[in-house]
Amino acid sequence: MLTSFALSDQNVTWLEGAGLVVVALGALALLVFWIAALISVLAAPIGCGAKILWLLVVFSLPFVGSLLWFVVGRRMTPVS
Repeated sequence: MLTSFALSDQNVTWLEGAGLVVVALGALALLVFWIAALISVLAAPIGCGAKILWLLVVFSLPFVGSLLWFVVGRRMTPVS
């Protein structure tokens, strides 16, 4: 039996609303981290093949790929 819930049937408490805000802020932080990694990869002084590989890693694994770029990838770039 399928049941449908109307929005008015759900009692949203303050704590549930605060949890939603925390989740939304976490998602926004993850999005900013991911975009920062993409911009950093594109601006890095590395070869085209390495950029494509890092972009694939960051796109395929949004959080882990971004973290890998900032921990490992940026250290591999030559310092001018």
